[in-house]
Amino acid sequence: MICSSDIKKSLLLDNNTLNNIKYYSKSDFFKSYFFSYDYKAIYYLMKKYNYPYSIAKEYLDNLYFIEDKEYKSKKLLFLRDLKRELKENKLINYSYLFRDYINNKEIVNNYYDLDLYQENVVGKIDIPEVELNVPVHEFQTMEDEVHFICVEIRKLIDKGISLNDIYLCNVSDDYYFIIDKLFSYYGIPIEIPFRNSIYSTVTLQNYLKTGELDLNSDDPVTNKIINTLGELVELEDDSIKKDIFIEICKNTYLPNSKLNNAVQIKDIKNTPFQESSHVFVLGFNQDALPSICKDIEFVSDKEKCEVDLYTTKYLNKREKKIIAYILSTIPNLTITYKLSSPFQKYYPSSLISDYNLEIIRDEVNDTEYSDLYNKIRLGELLDNYYNYGEKNDLLDKLNGYYDLPYLSYDHKFTGINRDTFLNNLSYPLRVSYTSLNSYNECKFKYFVNYVLKLGDYEETFATIVGSLYHEVLELYKRDDFDLDKEWNSYLEKKDLSLKDTVLLVRIRKDLEELIKVLKDQQQYTKFDTEYYEKELKVNVRDDIAVEFVGFVDKIMTYQKISDTYFTIVDYKTGTIDTHIEPMKYGLHMQLPIYLYLIHNSKVFDSPIFTGIYYQNILFSYPTWSKTIDKEKKDNYKLKGYSTDNIDNLSLFDSTFRESELIKSMKYDEKFDRFSKVLSDEDVYNITKYTEKVIKDTTDNILKADFSINPKVYNKENISCKYCKYHDLCYTRESDVTYLEKVDDFSFLETTN
Repeated sequence: MICSSDIKKSLLLDNNTLNNIKYYSKSDFFKSYFFSYDYKAIYYLMKKYNYPYSIAKEYLDNLYFIEDKEYKSKKLLFLRDLKRELKENKLINYSYLFRDYINNKEIVNNYYDLDLYQENVVGKIDIPEVELNVPVHEFQTMEDEVHFICVEIRKLIDKGISLNDIYLCNVSDDYYFIIDKLFSYYGIPIEIPFRNSIYSTVTLQNYLKTGELDLNSDDPVTNKIINTLGELVELEDDSIKKDIFIEICKNTYLPNSKLNNAVQIKDIKNTPFQESSHVFVLGFNQDALPSICKDIEFVSDKEKCEVDLYTTKYLNKREKKIIAYILSTIPNLTITYKLSSPFQKYYPSSLISDYNLEIIRDEVNDTEYSDLYNKIRLGELLDNYYNYGEKNDLLDKLNGYYDLPYLSYDHKFTGINRDTFLNNLSYPLRVSYTSLNSYNECKFKYFVNYVLKLGDYEETFATIVGSLYHEVLELYKRDDFDLDKEWNSYLEKKDLSLKDTVLLVRIRKDLEELIKVLKDQQQYTKFDTEYYEKELKVNVRDDIAVEFVGFVDKIMTYQKISDTYFTIVDYKTGTIDTHIEPMKYGLHMQLPIYLYLIHNSKVFDSPIFTGIYYQNILFSYPTWSKTIDKEKKDNYKLKGYSTDNIDNLSLFDSTFRESELIKSMKYDEKFDRFSKVLSDEDVYNITKYTEKVIKDTTDNILKADFSINPKVYNKENISCKYCKYHDLCYTRESDVTYLEKVDDFSFLETTN
């Protein structure tokens, strides 16, 4: 039996006895009968003839009806020769035993819309002439059409009709958004077959950029990527292999969720409706139902006389008969069409005039089933009244029921459903210093950046230079390091203006000087091992997968038996603020977070703190200054916090008494008042407090708490100053949280 999966399921449910029946889909049967091909055939055509993927696939799909004989058409001869070539190279696969297997079997075909070469194999279904007599409902807009269907479904529910017996047919994807919206307003569950390609997922895009996959992940996208790569493993040309891989991913879709009791969207041709079924056929418009074939296929009508293919004229005539016959078999049928959508105009189906069907022009003024949609319609009617002077009976009716805050505006973010948020999170939830700082500056800013992901990365000259510096500083100590090579290799991929190119001359000299400074600074320390761009991760919770992640520009270490003395250096361009006291409010926590990551990521067995610093790698300076060399040398020094343990500090900086390495570091029997030092107790308390801030922040994120709450710290609005989202939040004075300046660490509590 050749049938759709829905028909197969229906037959199996209706028949309790075991039958000697083998079920095939149309695709599986004809691939078995004629031939099948895999990605090696597509690869062959792309490699040898330089065809794009789509062209190669189109040629292959047009080989099924081609025979090994002479044709008048050059196009058909081309297809014949191509089929011979693929067959000789064993790139199309024949199942020689299949025809013998079905030779003595009865073949039952359930498809009305086969082409001639297929019908020659499985037989043709005779489509009876019918008298179609069903009214058709006309609506001005697509939304009116769907609104009518929502009301009718609610009436059916009131009569005790099961949702599982209600179907929508002929639903193109331009209906999906409106159906999803209006059905939710009316509280009607529905399975909408959204086609979400894995190509658009973060997992796939990250893989295309990095070539890396988390092989231990249970993510279904990762599994699909691995399976697809397995299918392509024999392909050699990486460029063509990548093109095929991308095309496969574009046409590989994530499964939709299944509901136990919901309205379903079905294909009208391949669904076996029962006596109890209530079917709504939407979009009964010209070119949609019946669908119209045009003579634009690769093999044209003129050439079809040489092969077993139906012409478009025959197909269009048959399509009308098929649709009319199917509609005549549906017992509880409602047909609707629209005249317009937000994007285009439509015309009624030709079947309406062919069968002289009655047209009912409805106005849906029902207000019984959805308060929410009534309020939305009232808002629209008020718009029309105030803007254009339009008024109708529904406006008076709804305005009497509802008191809308019309022409008023409440900017507050009303929030999102926590369960919905958690169900749609990509686990593990990854939190970093940047996202944590963003949340604590303003919860809504985090929501926009990290939940809605509206903050696209913008590459500027400053980011290009910053990335270039980081890349060079990761490599400069290698024996084979060549600055010219690395500099040119990085910049040749960038589109730079003449002004940028001129600026790079000075920046290149500054980079050479920085490398010399770093090498000179190395002579002052015993720390002999360095890690660059080190990723550190800590699992924050046991119940929900939350991962705190940080990338440290440079970790310097000195090993003494089992102890690892460490110093953290974070590269900065421009002005540096070393004050970490605002960590009381979850702000300015980059250096404390590095301490937390070192102590909790287990990157070192026995870590001993010596310092956490920022280091200027690029800054502005007045070229005319007489003390420029001294100013530059001072700017290159490390700025931050050092251990107050002299023995440990001396391992890192042998000049700590009058430091050549650390800014403002002086020691003469005691530390100078400008020296920033931390005791072991301070480090412990900072680390524990940081852990508390991370836990509290991630707890609030998982509660979906994203209110608008910008911070003013020490009389400066640190949240809104550079925020790009003013047009979204319209912050008011009442939203602002004022924070007092913090001058010491007295807020830290010692934890045993």
